[in-house]
This record gives sequence, C-alpha cells and structure tokens, in this order.
Amino acid sequence: MISKEQVLRKIESLPTLPTAVAQLSKLIADPSASARDFEAVIKPDPSLTANLLRLANSAYFGLRREVTSVRQAITLLGNKRVFEIAASAAFSRVIPSHIPGYRIESSQFWLHSIAVAVLAERLAVELHIKAPGLLFTAGLLHDLGKLAIGQFLEDEQSELLSKLSAEEMSFSEAEKEMLGTDHSEVGEEIAKQWDLPDSVIWTARWHHNPETMKNVDNALVDLVHLADCMAHMFGYGADVGELARAVDPRVASRLGFNVHSIEAVGSDTEEQIREMGEMFK
Repeated sequence: MISKEQVLRKIESLPTLPTAVAQLSKLIADPSASARDFEAVIKPDPSLTANLLRLANSAYFGLRREVTSVRQAITLLGNKRVFEIAASAAFSRVIPSHIPGYRIESSQFWLHSIAVAVLAERLAVELHIKAPGLLFTAGLLHDLGKLAIGQFLEDEQSELLSKLSAEEMSFSEAEKEMLGTDHSEVGEEIAKQWDLPDSVIWTARWHHNPETMKNVDNALVDLVHLADCMAHMFGYGADVGELARAVDPRVASRLGFNVHSIEAVGSDTEEQIREMGEMFK
C-alpha cells in the first residue's frame, strides 16, 4: 500500500518555478507594489520578457496597440495580468512530456489547463460575476497535483480502472482510497512549496469539492469547478478519469449556471483556447 507520506515526498523532486515568478508572487500579494517593482523583476529575465511581450500582443488580451516594452505591458495590462502571464509561461516549462497514471500527454494536459483558465474567465462574464483575483492563474494551475501523483497511479493502474468502472466513486475518491490522498491535496502542497498566491492554493485544493471549503473565495473555486467540468465536456485534455466527473448542482445553482451558459461560453472560447495553447507551447 502506497502511503500519503510517499506521495508527498514526491513533491520535493519536482522542478520549481523560476525565481522571478516567486518574486512576482510576493509582489502581487503586496498592495504597495508598483509597476517599477514588477519591471525590476521581469527585465533581467530575457525569457520572461520575451513571453510577456509576445502574449501581451495576442488577441486574447485585446490591446489596441503594439506593446514594445516591459513597462508598457505592465501599464496597459496591470500587475495582476503580468503575473498571470509570467506564471503561465513558467508552468508550461515544468510539465513533463507524459503524465503517467492519467494516460495523458503533456500537450493535452496543457490544453486542458489553458481551457479551464479561459473558460473560468469567460464564465465570470457570462454569469455576471466580478472575476475574483487571479482567476486565470487559479484555473491554469488547478491540476498541479497530478504532476506528483501520476507515477503512483501508473503503478496501480489496473486497480484504478477497476474502481472507476465497478464502483460509484469520483476520480478523487478513487485516488484517496488507493493512495491516502488525492491530486487536490497534493496540489495544495505544491502550490504552498512554490509560494504561489492563496487563490491558487485554495483552487488546487477545493476545485473538486467546493462544498467542503471554508474561509475561502467561493466564487473563485466555484468558477474553476465549472470550468474544469466544461473543459472535459468539450474534450480538452481527456484523461483516464474523464467519465468520473460531474458539475456539483449546488455550484450551478449558486452561480446561476444552465444549458444556455454552456452554449454561450463554449461558442465564444474555442478559438481563444487554441490560440493561448499554441502561444504558451
């Protein structure tokens, strides 16, 4: 039997995000941080600078003029968006080529992550909800725990598939029964180790079980929960637990989510998801 401690120790072997992202994470939590502070962190990192300018000029962010400098990008996009771009670009580089245990390649895992981020933001607009802070990043990193837990599931693949097909349990419940933990709990620990903002930590932990969260931003986690289910529904990043997921009806009720929301959001986001997926890749 694999222990929870074994799984959590796996976190220590994961690659970490660049120092610049950790510094930006601290700045985004500091209300007194200025555009100059953000620029001082970004400019010494050529890769981060290049990604910021490339993405700032993408159709997704909708700027009406070309962005040619870090300072201009920060001024036009704001500190929050700049952090989200930096975190996204950094995360794309630490995903392994294959996610064992989930039967999904890195390109599909990445597409799913991007889809959840884009869908969460679009859902907020469609449902007339003020977008919670760092919603895009929280959606992007919601499945962080899969990077550590996958190998253990690979070793127990036949038992996992048996549980999912023969028993009425969610994918997270199957993980927990087999490993003593699930990718949500592990994702929370990784997010803490990487010094990511609270909103990312909360979402990694509760996106499959919004009803059990306490003292966190309900709208943030609810939106990512819906976006995650919709991403699977639309076929973005199907994995071995695809059919063991469903929208929590209490979340749908809280947010006023219905079939019309699915149609509106789905039709509006396909091109954006493909564009963002290609850009970060």
